[in-house]
Amino acid sequence: MQNLIDNDSKYSMPGSSIFIESSNTSTDVILKVRDQGIGMKREQIKKIFEPFYRVPTGNLHDVKGFGIGLHYVYSILKLMNGKISVKSELGLGSEFTVQFPKKAI
Repeated sequence: MQNLIDNDSKYSMPGSSIFIESSNTSTDVILKVRDQGIGMKREQIKKIFEPFYRVPTGNLHDVKGFGIGLHYVYSILKLMNGKISVKSELGLGSEFTVQFPKKAI
């Protein structure tokens, strides 16, 4: 969760809100993290869980990182038999949904 929140703050304007929601089913825990950030194109969404991939920010280098955070989240969830998905719209922000079995915690 820390990695998702950190990414939300990196790719959002100062003062933007980050929304966190949790729910559960009889078998799973579901966590959603939504921001009001820069959003992503469809082609970028397909790559964000790859190691070392970083969403390009043009000629600006104001977002620090190595591009391994989302890959790390994806890998940990895979070990827990969980999953992660993302919805995003360029200019409007992103929403990450994490789902994992209750028996994994």
